[in-house]
Amino acid sequence: MRQRRRYWLTAILMTALLPGGSGFVRAADALDRLEAGRLGRIAAARAELAAARRAVVRTGTLREYRVNLHVHSLLSHDSRGTVAEIVAAARAAGTDAVFFTEHPTAAYDFVADGHAGLHDGVLLVPGAETQGLLLFPREPVPEHATLAPQDLVRRVRQRGGLAFLSHLEERLDWQLDGLTGCEIYNTHADAKEEQRLFAAMKNPLWLLQVAPLVKAHPQEAFSALQDEPALYLRRWDELGAVAAHTGMSANDAHRNIGLVARLGEDGRVRVCDALDEELVVLDAALVRGLLPVPEGAMPGAELFRLQLDPYECSLRHVGTHVLAAELSRGALFAALGAGRAFVAFDWIADATGFDCALVDGAGRHEMGSLLPVAPDRRLEARAPLSAHWRVVQAGKVVHEADGERLDWPVPAAATGPLRVEVWLDVADERLLWVLGNPFHLRPE
Repeated sequence: MRQRRRYWLTAILMTALLPGGSGFVRAADALDRLEAGRLGRIAAARAELAAARRAVVRTGTLREYRVNLHVHSLLSHDSRGTVAEIVAAARAAGTDAVFFTEHPTAAYDFVADGHAGLHDGVLLVPGAETQGLLLFPREPVPEHATLAPQDLVRRVRQRGGLAFLSHLEERLDWQLDGLTGCEIYNTHADAKEEQRLFAAMKNPLWLLQVAPLVKAHPQEAFSALQDEPALYLRRWDELGAVAAHTGMSANDAHRNIGLVARLGEDGRVRVCDALDEELVVLDAALVRGLLPVPEGAMPGAELFRLQLDPYECSLRHVGTHVLAAELSRGALFAALGAGRAFVAFDWIADATGFDCALVDGAGRHEMGSLLPVAPDRRLEARAPLSAHWRVVQAGKVVHEADGERLDWPVPAAATGPLRVEVWLDVADERLLWVLGNPFHLRPE
């Protein structure tokens, strides 16, 4: 992780200090997306979608809360984010609760010493990322480092906690009993696929061209990484055919990819990464020819800053919307355990109000419900924007439609996980917007 971060930061440093130029070959991936015209079109399309959005009034007693799961703070070795900074970013992104997943060490207990409680209206829940899992125990697990993954899941779940499989791309053959669910999107995993982007970053001229675009369109630039998580979705459907797995989104937020240049005590310029690790010390005379140094600047004055993964952009990018009775740890745990949630790429448009249920003679059944097969059942859904709908049954698309609503008669013999995807047309691109958790239809 540290080697990868230093690679990014060396490239950023070259961007800041080398003279300009242009010329690179783009492929149909993040390279194409980090282009001035496209970023401008995407920004304009986002504004149009926000203006066209219609509020959807949810029926029933459940309330909707936007949650960011898989977030790191200064308790993790690879982050320096404070509670105040993360809470401020969460409020700006429209987040109600942040589930932390710190990298455990012997220096603290990730439950007892973790961030918890209500802070400025945002609920904080302590947890850990360890042994390929995201864990949210209700009480400390001092033996976590010595337990095998399966035993760790049982330990956490038997005492009322949650356990999700993380980074599926690294463990596609894992199938653990008792899991709450799994990630169905992970920002870091999405970024790892962009090998040509990493190759392009070796070209300082290309980096110089892109850096101003990142500053002008931070959210659009951050979200240029987004691809359909086809691998994750396929594995989710496979796991769902065996047992119910709640799908959740992983922000994997660290705020650790950045560069800061400050004036040192000796008049030289100290260049550090986002974790304040020194990369290089430069002569002030050289820097003055490349970066503005205000007259009378005192030691410690910040001369330059570039942050590629600010918390606000990361938390807004994607969220898990949970349908719960109230904003409390217990209520959110119960809802996530029951699959009453959907994942939304809210950077495109606010998905609040998305509603999806199975309706039959017995009434309304929320996402995550386990039901026997039955006749005369309908899948009803609505969204705050007109969109393209896909109904996925046991991993296969069985129905598509357009509009603000979906109304589909479920075949009486349909079995397996049945879920909904919602796609939006954004500046002539069709992007995945919402992923509903499945209904689990079982033979009697």
